Order: sequence, then C-alpha cells, then structure tokens
Amino acid sequence: MASSHLLCNTFPFQASCNLSSKSNISSIKPRWSFSFCQKVQFRRTPVVKATKKQVELVYDPDEKLNKLADEVDKQAPLSRLTLFSPCKVNVFLRITSKREDGYHDLASLFHVISLGDVIKFSLSPSKSIDRLSTNVSGVPLTEDNLIIKALNLYRKKTGTDNFFWIHLDKKVPTGAGLGGGSSNAATALWAANQFSGCLATEKELQEWSSEIGSDIPFFFSHGAAYCTGRGEIVQDIPSPVPSGIPMVLMKPPQACSTAEVYKRFQLDKTSQADPLTLLEKISMNGISQDVCINDLGMNLKILELPILLFSFLKYEVFFLSLFNPLASRLGKPARKPLFVLDLLITTQAEPPAFEVLPSLKRLKQRITAAGRGQYDAVFMSGSGSTIVGIGSPDPPQFIYDDDEYKDVFVSEANFLAREANKWYQQPASTTCSSPPEFSRSVE
Repeated sequence: MASSHLLCNTFPFQASCNLSSKSNISSIKPRWSFSFCQKVQFRRTPVVKATKKQVELVYDPDEKLNKLADEVDKQAPLSRLTLFSPCKVNVFLRITSKREDGYHDLASLFHVISLGDVIKFSLSPSKSIDRLSTNVSGVPLTEDNLIIKALNLYRKKTGTDNFFWIHLDKKVPTGAGLGGGSSNAATALWAANQFSGCLATEKELQEWSSEIGSDIPFFFSHGAAYCTGRGEIVQDIPSPVPSGIPMVLMKPPQACSTAEVYKRFQLDKTSQADPLTLLEKISMNGISQDVCINDLGMNLKILELPILLFSFLKYEVFFLSLFNPLASRLGKPARKPLFVLDLLITTQAEPPAFEVLPSLKRLKQRITAAGRGQYDAVFMSGSGSTIVGIGSPDPPQFIYDDDEYKDVFVSEANFLAREANKWYQQPASTTCSSPPEFSRSVE
C-alpha cells in the first residue's frame, strides 16, 4: 500500500458550490470549468449563427448558455468536497462484561450532536501520497491518524487509487469521550466513496469501519443508535429525544486515556440497571439524571457517603436559613431541601475516570451542585473527560469566574440527525471556545 505524506500547515481551499441534490455534498468545481452559479446577464441583442445551409436567430442566449453549463456540470468529475464531521455523546453507558480478547462488551445510547469538525477533501494528482493539514496541536500526524487509516482501508477494499489533500478544521477537543476521531474516519470513508462514484453501500462502509475503530460504525447510523458489543454492533433507532434540547459541554484541558480508564475498570462495581429499560425510559420520559448512567463514571464509594452527606446537609441548612426569608420578602418561591437522590448523584465519586484524572471529580461535583435546577442531567460522556449538562446551553458561572477553570473548553450543542443517503449537515452556528492555531510540517 502506498504511504501517506502528512503535512500540518495552512492549506488553501476555495469556496464550495453545491452538487446535485442526490449527494447533497458541497464541492468546488475544477479549476478549468466555468461556474454558472449566477445567471449571466446579456443585452437582449439578436445573435446570428450562419452556416452554408441555414441562418438561426437566437434571442435568448442566457438559456442556451445555462443549458450548456448544466451539461458541463453533469460531465465534470468530482474534485473537491467539504463535509461536516460531528461528534457524539453517550447518554448512558453500561459495561456488561469483559471479553476474552481483552475488550469489554457495552450497551449504550449513542447520539450525534451539533458540535463537529469541518473536513475539506481534494483529489491529489499523486497516486501514492495523501497530504493532511490541520489547525490544532494534539492531532496525530502519522499514518495512525484515523482519517488516513480510513482512506487506506477504502483503497484496500475497493481497489481504487484516489489519493487526497485533506484539511481538518478541528473544533472537537481530543481525549474528550466525544468520538471526534471516529467521526473523522467515518467522514473520510463517506468522502472516498463519493469520489469513486459510490462503489460501496453505506452498510459496507459501516462494516468495514469496525476494522479500524469500535465507535466509527455508529456514525453511519442516522444520528441515534443503541450500540452493543465493543460498540460496533449498531442498532439504528429513531431519536428518542427532541433535537431542540439544549446542552453544554465542558472539558478540562487534561484528557482521559481510554486505555487507562478501562485498565482501572472493575466490573463488580458497576450499575445493575438494564440498558434496555434505560432506553425505554428515555423514549417515554426524556433525559433525566436517573437514566444517565455511565459505568466508567458513576460508581459510588459507600465509605465516603456519610461524610459527604453531612457536608452537603450543613451547607443546605445554612443556605436555606438565609435564602428562604429573603425569597419570601421578594415574593419568590422558597427553595426546597435536597432530596436523598440528589445527594447521591451530587456526591458520587467516579472511578475509574476519576482515578485517571482526579481533578475531573471535583469539576463534575461543582457543576452538579451549581447547576441544580439549571440542568435536567449532568453526566460524563464516554470515557471522559467531557462533562455534559442537559437542559441549558450555558455553563455554571464559576466556569467563568474561577481562574482554576479558565482553560476549560465550553461549547453549546443540540442533538443532530442525518437524512437517508446524505451526510450530516453543519448547523448554522455553534458557540464554542476556539482552539489555538497550530502549524508545522511533518515529512
């Protein structure tokens, strides 16, 4: 297999024009073709075309030229694509068993969300090298990059010889439990298939993708799926939640290594909740704290419970003694004390993710406490380190006020779906903190 040459520098791309409605994928016409995206304006002067046999008067040259442009567009080969590459959250994540091959079986509700990267693909004149550029640090710049793995996989499966220039505009943080790299790989497979005239079906792309990553097959669903096995067994389902539900993603600068998290995982300290029951509850009642179970981030240290309960009760009694009299004078409703379930949720320690990243424990506890009444649920996505707040697009105020959290990545998002036979469409706008610019070359 031909090697891939990776460059991390600025790569120029021109604005894209739409392809036919069949593919619904943005592209840029080849440099040699003339674009008729806007109607050409001409003076209404008769044009005389003469031959030895006849003379034809053409009074509508606009129509003639536009028909010609349509024919050119149909025959022009696809040369560039710009695709959206969204990430996902795990609304719940149950680890059900450990396999003989060292992996773990899971049962999880995966859902695509509106935060994502933008990837630009351009056919390369080379028949032996892929060139990759990106805008951030932390992205692998070797052939271990999942985009390059996906392109190599497609060439291997189909026998095609297309190579590409790729620019990755990265918005999804790495090491976040959001599947950003897996989404990039799925997007690359989709792109390669479009450039080759769709030699493979979506089902084949989905099956092939499991060879290079467990989470990649999910992105060939229509946005929501019940995933089992290593995550590669994907049951496409209608979205059980409204797309308009707001959420906020908060990720500290430190990443959680998936391998390290699973290394510390203990199967006997997991929830016993039936994942199908959790899915049914979400479909019927929506997302609430009691269904957002993550076995990598929801274990309870029983010995810590009495101390933590006492600590929070003291805080609650003191706060209510000040707040409720004032609220009464202002005509505001009194605040109710915490229920035991709320306390259990607030005080849960979350090994093994917290063992890998102890500061994540305090961050989630503070978000849960500060966001009570603001969020319907607070949970960790995947193996971390992103904390998700469902029900509001805004983070708690302390994220902005405390210097300790000045470098936390923050982004609002919504649930997202994909139409049949089309790739995911980028939402109009998503507010998130910007990654630092990064540029260098790698031979």
